[in-house]
Amino acid sequence: MSANNFTGTNPTTQSTATSTSGTKGAEAGEGLKGMFAKGHGIGESIRGNINSAIDGFTGDSASMAKNEQVARGGEQEFQSGQFAKRGTTDKAL
Repeated sequence: MSANNFTGTNPTTQSTATSTSGTKGAEAGEGLKGMFAKGHGIGESIRGNINSAIDGFTGDSASMAKNEQVARGGEQEFQSGQFAKRGTTDKAL
């Protein structure tokens, strides 16, 4: 018997177990991130639609167009589970 078999260690088995648990953690993290993206998307959609309606009443067409774009971005985030803009401090535009 070799030393690896005698001690019960097998480097191939150990690295596979580690990568599997690392993959599960990454999958859980991505799932959680997707839930937050969907929640953020709902909020952005509501905010954009309400602000766009207010801008429509006040006649501010430039702000209305911007807020419609925010609402569309929120809907996209909700549907995809991904944040619309990555790496920026202002994801709402």
